[in-house]
Amino acid sequence: MSQPTISRRLQPGFIIVTTDDAIARELKEAAGEDWQVEVVPAIEDAGEWNEILLYRFILLDLEQGAGDPVEQLQRIRREYMINTPVLAFGGDKATWDRVRPEGADRLFERSEITAKLPEFMEALGW
Repeated sequence: MSQPTISRRLQPGFIIVTTDDAIARELKEAAGEDWQVEVVPAIEDAGEWNEILLYRFILLDLEQGAGDPVEQLQRIRREYMINTPVLAFGGDKATWDRVRPEGADRLFERSEITAKLPEFMEALGW
């Protein structure tokens, strides 16, 4: 495993956990070229915990990710012990009720996530 450089640590980026190519493409385009965007089907595909820490936030698709969203959140919060903001989108009220206590920081309708992205990028872009 290579050590991250200072310039990589300073480069803003986020992870999208989804298997939906259309929403991934839409979010990547909305992010622009200044942000590094990693699209993975499940959080374990993003690398080791220390590699995940290089990203400013995680967008978790509650409908079209590989695996159960509760298990994905448990892996992030309990196994990896990462406190990176997790912004979940999609799903229904029952799913929201399951993921909220597992560590989903914010929940959004699928239709609003792209419009909310600039707000996250500004707040977490330091």
